[in-house]
Amino acid sequence: MSRDFGVRVVMILALAAGAGCAAKPLDRPLPLGDPNTGAGSIAAARKYLEGRWTFVSMEIFPANEAPIKVVGSGTIIYDEFANMDVQVRIEPETAKQFERVGIPVPAGLYTTKGQTQVDMTTRTLRYVLEGEDVVRPVRHPLDIGLPRYWEVDGNTLTLRTKDPKGAVLSVSVWRKQ
Repeated sequence: MSRDFGVRVVMILALAAGAGCAAKPLDRPLPLGDPNTGAGSIAAARKYLEGRWTFVSMEIFPANEAPIKVVGSGTIIYDEFANMDVQVRIEPETAKQFERVGIPVPAGLYTTKGQTQVDMTTRTLRYVLEGEDVVRPVRHPLDIGLPRYWEVDGNTLTLRTKDPKGAVLSVSVWRKQ
């Protein structure tokens, strides 16, 4: 019994001594920096995309049909909250071709608008729309359910959509204003 008493006293003293030690910061913190900034980060990509982009060109590659070369004008506006608003005014003949492959262009205007997620690993933008099903069938080559694979070269942004096998469905080129 005296042995148990001695062990208990030693344990209580050890706990009391440990509780008396105050935590303190490292004398020399490691210079890690903010992991969410800098080249190659999502924050840097979003900052690059932010602003107004002008339409340069677009081609649609419908299955088993000739490519559609878009004749029109337009803009992308990407804001600081990752909202992306795409508007392309399309010539009437191009609008007929769009509608034939299932791309809606009411009054000759192709639009997509919504918040995006940037994925740096796959270099994609995905629309996240409130009320939209995450998994649903893709209806056309510019469907918002398809990720936009993006590449940058100076002030030029190229966006591509691809089918599940990797075949390119559309290519659009934009220039930053």
